[in-house]
This record gives sequence, C-alpha cells and structure tokens, in this order.
Amino acid sequence: MKLVVDTNIVMEALIKKSKVRSFLLSPNYHHSNFINSSIHYTLLGYSILYLDLLSKEGAKDILRRLCIGEARFKDLNGGVTNTRTLTRRLRELIAQGLIQKDGNLYRITAEGSDTFLRIVWLEASRHILINFKELEKLRFEWMKVSLIRLSELFLEEFSTELISLVLYGSTLKGSFYLGRSDIDLLYILEDYSENLWEREGRVFKNFQSTWEYRACDHWFKMLGTYGYPEITTASLQKSYAKRFQPVYLDMLTYRAILIDREGFLQELMEKLGEILKSLGTVRIEYPDGIYYWSLKPDVRPGELIEIELGEENKWP
Repeated sequence: MKLVVDTNIVMEALIKKSKVRSFLLSPNYHHSNFINSSIHYTLLGYSILYLDLLSKEGAKDILRRLCIGEARFKDLNGGVTNTRTLTRRLRELIAQGLIQKDGNLYRITAEGSDTFLRIVWLEASRHILINFKELEKLRFEWMKVSLIRLSELFLEEFSTELISLVLYGSTLKGSFYLGRSDIDLLYILEDYSENLWEREGRVFKNFQSTWEYRACDHWFKMLGTYGYPEITTASLQKSYAKRFQPVYLDMLTYRAILIDREGFLQELMEKLGEILKSLGTVRIEYPDGIYYWSLKPDVRPGELIEIELGEENKWP
C-alpha cells in the first residue's frame, strides 16, 4: 500500500496542533524545510509537545549553549535576557529530559545534545558548492553538521584552488565506531597550490574552535570517549589525481563527494569503474573484515596492467 501525504494538510495540522512559533514561518524558513523538519521530528518519535517546546523563545538558545559545556543560570541569562522566560524554558527542558540541573549548574543530556544536533542539521544553510545529497549518505547527524562546517573552512582557505573533497572508509561503510574509528578525507587541489601543510593546519585549527566541533567533542566526552574522532587526511594535486591511486579502490563503492568542481572526481571514479569491470577486477574479503583487490585475476606473468584515468599509468 502506498501512502500519499498532502504536505499542505500536514502543515496546516501541525500549525494548529503545535502552535508553531513565528521563527518557523519566517521568510528565511521555507515551506519545504518546515514540512521536512516536522515530518523528520515525527519519524524520530518527537511528539507535538516536543516540537512546540523546541519552537519556543529561548529553547534553542539554551540547548545551543549547553551543547558546548555546563553553565550557570547567569551564564544562560546572556542568551535569554528575560529572567522569567529563561526560568520557564529551563523548567520545561528539564521536564522533557533535554537538560538536567546539578546544584547551580545546568547540563545538557545525551538526548538533548542528539536532539539539537539533529535540528542544526535540518536547519543548516545549503552552501552552493557543498553536495548535501552526498552528506545524506552519512548515518549520524553530528557527522553531517560538523563536516559541513569543515567543508566550508576548506573552501574559505583554498577557494578556487579546491577541486574536490571526498569522505570514504568506515564513515560510509556502516562500520564506524565512536571512540575507535577515524574519519578518512581526501582533497584535491590545483597544481599551483602551495604551502599545503601550513594551510591544512590552519583549517583544522579553525575547525576546532567552531561551535560544531566543540559541541560534538563535548557530547562524545559525555559518552565516555576521548572526544571528536581523529580526521585522517590526504591531498593530491590535480595532475597527480588523474593517475590511478590505490586509495581510489576504497572509494569505488563507499564515498561521499562533498565538493567536486565540474564533476572532476566523480568522472574519475566512473572511468575507473569501467576499466576495472573490463579487467574483471574483484574484491575479496575475509570474515574478519580483511580484504584485498585482484585487479586482473587472469593476469599473465610479466604482464603490465594499464589503468589510464587521464595520465599514463602502468602497474606491474
């Protein structure tokens, strides 16, 4: 049976039942975003009361502040200046299990942190050069939210020099384990790019000072891990990226290309896939997860395997 939903009816019903506040209906909050967010909240098990609370004045400000660390009433009063409003919101957020009070300190709960990161993802501004459809491949909202910010910082630092930025590895395979796995990232730059180590270092230094990083880092430490996962990076210049790289094999099936000017990397991946298919390439994996690639199962002794993606490349 196919379920057909009239979004206009859904919107009207939600407005009436939850008394959604004006910020959700502001000119900057599009109709489609409201519908997607509301349905998303519902699918996550969020009640209309939950949605109503999150739309109230000061609720998101409180959660945003507590996402990066505990705070006292007077600290929160800086974001929600009306004392009576702040008192009500704190009481309501505690009742819903989103925050807790310990003495004179307020702390966000794991549920509160997870909830707010989901909201941030739903309301994230869509950068024209970042492929949000690819980000949907990631399982975790915290990862989506933080990696949007990281992608923006790469764009700010490298500007038009940045050709492609791709995620691969366990973050896409579904085998990512918080506290044990890292995040694998490859970026491709123009040949004339210089001072790569220094500039990459600046990107990550700035990243660690962002709200997105600090919020995720705080939450993970609350869960008993060492904090935000390590990000393992590799970079290639454009001319070198046109040559076959062993790491490309790991990207064939599992990848999320967040930035790709003129479809550069996507075209390379498609071409590589066609070449490997013609070679009869197979991926062999053992029960313990260890795997290897047989580029050409029927290769003859001394035969060269040619994989040309743009530049001549032969592998013995």
